[in-house]
Amino acid sequence: MKRILLLILLATAISIAVACSNQSSPGREDIDQAREAYSKGFYLEAEKDYERYLQVEPQGEFRKEAWDRLSEISVTIKGDYDRAVVLLEAMYLELSANNDEAWQIMFQLGEIFEELGNQQKAIESFEKCYIHAADSPDNMYKTQLRMARLYRSMGNYDLVTITLEGCAASDIDSEYKARCLYELAQSYTFISSWNQAKRPLEMLFELENVSEEIKAMAVFLLADIYENERDYAKTRELLESILTTYPNPKVVESRLASLQHAPPPPDVPVPPVVNK
Repeated sequence: MKRILLLILLATAISIAVACSNQSSPGREDIDQAREAYSKGFYLEAEKDYERYLQVEPQGEFRKEAWDRLSEISVTIKGDYDRAVVLLEAMYLELSANNDEAWQIMFQLGEIFEELGNQQKAIESFEKCYIHAADSPDNMYKTQLRMARLYRSMGNYDLVTITLEGCAASDIDSEYKARCLYELAQSYTFISSWNQAKRPLEMLFELENVSEEIKAMAVFLLADIYENERDYAKTRELLESILTTYPNPKVVESRLASLQHAPPPPDVPVPPVVNK
């Protein structure tokens, strides 16, 4: 009985000591105040407390939380992208040893540079994402897809093709492969390379375990290609096949309605007009 009582007293003493230690840490009050202010929507007050916590707790256990909140406030609350860049770059210097955290920081930084119109800096950020995504197929896929879209916005379709072909050939699941192939086909249509766009779509249709949504989107894109080739019968057939699976059926219905007024293909003779 005495032994049990001693153990209870010891455990209580340890709990009290830990609590006192936590409360006596230099930034404990700052992080608590920051959390409370943030939860109530007092973002500027929270920002000051998070900044103070980072200053007084150089090895603090809540530093990542403070960095995350500060960058979030800069982007979503204040719209201060320049400040967000400074915060994320400092955060990267501190947390880059952890690949997953480093990838998230660089990915967000790339998005912000895109928002600022600094495409070169965005590319540099996403290239660093490649380094930190080496052991994560999921992060690698997201990086490749984002870079391909950035290259496409820059008009560099050679790099778009290289990036998306690499994405489709990498060790990722079928859904990711399908999305890379869809983006590749779509990119070809943007530069009117209709025949080249067909091949990625054919590869997509051969994949197993692909969602109905991405397959329907691929069929819709293939219908675009056949309509451009003025093969309206095939276009209609493809559109009708996705009336119940395409994310927005109204769009499919509208396309089908417009086909009723489509001109005949050039190889179909137009019957002569007979004057009565």
